[in-house]
Amino acid sequence: FDAGERVLVVSAPAIQEGVRPGYSVRQAQTICPDLRVYAADLTGARAEFDAILSQLDDFSDAVEPTSLGRAYLDAPDLNDQTAVLFCQDIGRQIRRVFGQALQPAVGCDQGKFTANAAAHRARPGTVRVVLGEAEIPFLQPLPIQLLPLPPDQHHLLDLLGIHTLGQFANLPARAVFQQFGKPGRLAQKWAQGQDARPVIPRQKRLTLSDEIAFETPLTLLSPLLVAAEQRLKPLLRNLRDNLQAAQFLRTRLKFDNGRDQIDDWHLSAPTTSHQRLLQHMQNRWQSETWEAPVVSLTITLQDIQEAPGDQLMLVPGAGLPADHLFESIEQLRVRYGDDRFLQAQVTDALLLRVEQRVHWREFAL
Repeated sequence: FDAGERVLVVSAPAIQEGVRPGYSVRQAQTICPDLRVYAADLTGARAEFDAILSQLDDFSDAVEPTSLGRAYLDAPDLNDQTAVLFCQDIGRQIRRVFGQALQPAVGCDQGKFTANAAAHRARPGTVRVVLGEAEIPFLQPLPIQLLPLPPDQHHLLDLLGIHTLGQFANLPARAVFQQFGKPGRLAQKWAQGQDARPVIPRQKRLTLSDEIAFETPLTLLSPLLVAAEQRLKPLLRNLRDNLQAAQFLRTRLKFDNGRDQIDDWHLSAPTTSHQRLLQHMQNRWQSETWEAPVVSLTITLQDIQEAPGDQLMLVPGAGLPADHLFESIEQLRVRYGDDRFLQAQVTDALLLRVEQRVHWREFAL
């Protein structure tokens, strides 16, 4: 797990128990009380993933990493027979170089979204090929959470009874655009198997950058963070409109004494949250003492990739803001009665089994 206690990598036995990457440690241990969790060595993991990408270069001229441990390869002119052999060769090469403990799941399709969904549905060490006529029947029953839509839009779809890609794909395109805008219409095309995005080699990946010069040099952190937020929001909005996210942040501060300072953040997962990025900046800058006022700020977003799908929740509305959660609970209370809900209060967070950590009381809004 990372610094935010989010699960990054899951073993095959844990997957069989229902644990998935993106879950919080608490969620994962609720599903599997005997789960062992370890803090991730992100530096070592990135180095190993770079080594894996180098191996994938032997199979394609275009290899695009999309998150730690996941990548797309451009392999044109594959059919059902040659695709299976091609994917099996990839798995054998990875195991030969890195050992049998590394069992990649490989998905294959003509479009990125369906290929990613196929990889999600492939067990570790296996291949899932979805081509031609098999694509739509494969996509239709899959959960809507695979689409990288914001949590509030997933919540609305849940209230509308839209739970699968097939249901979302069959909605009127005009209604989807009116309700969810450009990102929703793009997501619907993916759910319909329409995904013409090319595989972009990592040497040619998109970079977004913006700079602001201050007429009056800044000596306080607060106005600097306000300026950073003003520059971040349009950059991240552009990513969200294209269902993308960034995993690398760089800032460059120039001071009126001629010096500058560059700060880098390699994120454990791609994001479009300006609050998260601003928190990283604040945490680093507030511990520093600058010798001179700041005259300009440059913000750069790199490692831009497909946004991750929303993690599957144990209950509808989980992970949403409190007002959405309370709204869902109130609807259930009206249907099932006031005495059907209990609230857990943590009494000892260090105990292994979740039922030993809490005691229960009547839930109160």
